[in-house]
Amino acid sequence: MTDKELLEQANNLQTEAKRVLEELELISFLKKYSNLKIVGSAANGLMALQDVDIHCYTETPNLEDIVEIIQKLIFIPTVQMVHFNNYQEFRRDYNKISVNFPLGYYLGFRSIQPSGEWKIDMWFKKENDPKEYDSSKLDSLSNEQRVAILRLKQQFKQGKGYKDGALSVDFYKAVLEKSIRSEEEFSEYLSKKASTS
Repeated sequence: MTDKELLEQANNLQTEAKRVLEELELISFLKKYSNLKIVGSAANGLMALQDVDIHCYTETPNLEDIVEIIQKLIFIPTVQMVHFNNYQEFRRDYNKISVNFPLGYYLGFRSIQPSGEWKIDMWFKKENDPKEYDSSKLDSLSNEQRVAILRLKQQFKQGKGYKDGALSVDFYKAVLEKSIRSEEEFSEYLSKKASTS
């Protein structure tokens, strides 16, 4: 894809993400339970997948609120699947993979739209989590950095996610902190990350 096509694709995905959230009336509904913020690629025009991340900040994450939200979601006709993980009371020493997850509740669902299947991820947690990526770093991206992130995401797309265990934050850190631009450099970056985690 050309640079222009990558940027157009990201813009189209961001526009569709806003439409999907409006159709679901999700933002207005979640505001009853938390102060929320759309984060990551959907907030910063860096979308390569049909994936939206929402952080729902609350002083004390409430499991009863999560149950109410799940009840709302399962009656939405386009919602196909709802997934819940409890990382608030989770014994992290038993599961190395989840040791770096935020302290809180995860709620995700899939919405089937004319544009395809959309993945919506929500984290209910306290604000100022030290494990949360500082997305303000993405506010002043140069056009070259934006294209570099989108190109790496395109190269590592696999199905509905990214191959080699790559996360969106990995692309941001690689481009902004390590000046990585090539697929080979990014693969090496992921290998080093895996060996030190």
